[in-house]
Amino acid sequence: MELFLPSILVIIFAALVVMLIIPNFSPLIIVILSVVLLTASSYHHFNFFWHEYRDSTWQANLKIFAPGIIITAVFVYIFIAGSTFFTSGTLPSMPTLDLPSASTATNSITSALNSSMAAVSNATSTVSNTLGNSLGLSSANQSRRNNGSARSNNSKGPTTSTLAVL
Repeated sequence: MELFLPSILVIIFAALVVMLIIPNFSPLIIVILSVVLLTASSYHHFNFFWHEYRDSTWQANLKIFAPGIIITAVFVYIFIAGSTFFTSGTLPSMPTLDLPSASTATNSITSALNSSMAAVSNATSTVSNTLGNSLGLSSANQSRRNNGSARSNNSKGPTTSTLAVL
């Protein structure tokens, strides 16, 4: 009974710390805390059980068999892995997949994109015309300004695509 109650109290305290305090820590603090606790508990464990580890000699006689066990395990692995190259057998064939062509699968997406880009293009041209009219620029003035620009090439003015609007 003397070991039971302190153990229960430690477990309850640890549960409260884990549920209430630890979630508020950052991941870096949790990693540092876990490294410190692991180091401290390992040090305490080896100090406490040093005599038991020193007096435990039953496995000392097995050390002479370790190289043979490792070499045997490597040869067994090589034999099993190499035998898979020479086994005869047939692989199951893949079932045929009846999928629609890519053009039919994307037609609805393409039409939706085209209609939305056309709506955006119409809206921007409407806004441009409205702003041009409110600033006193008529469509004839805008076309004369675009055509009479100081460009050396024969471009008719700026062009906009529906992708450039987005």
